[in-house]
Amino acid sequence: MIGDYHVHTRHSDGKGAMAACVEQAMALGLPEIGFSDHLVPAGKDYEAYGIGPAANLDQYVAEVRATAACYPQIRVLLGLEVDYVPGTEDEIAALLARHRFDYLLGSVHFVDGFGFDEGRSRDDPRWQDVDAIYRGYYRTLRRAVETGRFTAIGHFDLPKKFGRRPSSALTACEDEVLAAAAAAGMVIEVNTAGLRRPEVGETYPAADVLARARRLGIRVVFGSDAHRPEDVGAGFAQAAACARAAGYESTLRLSDGAQVRLP
Repeated sequence: MIGDYHVHTRHSDGKGAMAACVEQAMALGLPEIGFSDHLVPAGKDYEAYGIGPAANLDQYVAEVRATAACYPQIRVLLGLEVDYVPGTEDEIAALLARHRFDYLLGSVHFVDGFGFDEGRSRDDPRWQDVDAIYRGYYRTLRRAVETGRFTAIGHFDLPKKFGRRPSSALTACEDEVLAAAAAAGMVIEVNTAGLRRPEVGETYPAADVLARARRLGIRVVFGSDAHRPEDVGAGFAQAAACARAAGYESTLRLSDGAQVRLP
């Protein structure tokens, strides 16, 4: 009975209504669902996929709360996926201060302005140096962790989205982020979106990263990264098996901070 804490709606780049996502979660027997639409810094050329200005954020919060009131039989949590961009910390902090969120996913989708996970970037010449993209990504992700603002790291090794993998030398960069997360008491998300992509074929993070996170005592939560209602809870049985293989016996329940035994 795992909660899904990574769900997008039409408030950002998702395609579904909140009610439809909640009903899918209920049909699967999930105990809780958390909405985590993108909060993106303003003035960027990629902000169109995020919630948008403060007024839109207020509307998003109001709808999550109204949805929770309509479905008392399941816990509906108010979250955000915050796109961390160095230099925008004060702006994001001001937006987050407008409301009290149940949790925040900290994610990185851009390295020095390069949207490495966008479809149009799949064949960008910057990918000729795969390790450079990964180094920049993990450097930025570590800075996000060190802000201490986020509950969990979203899709830890996202640059593998198009099937490009780093050299073994990048293990040290991964470990630096994991050590920072352990020191900050952050959680790591087991994200099942990679299971739906043939180029990836595994969770974010990969099994070896997850095993190292377990050895550092980093707790886990699960997220489908659903952008359609039908993807809510997708791949959770496989993801739970992956977590168990990495040594995890329980997952964190974000509604109350309890550790719940993995099925």
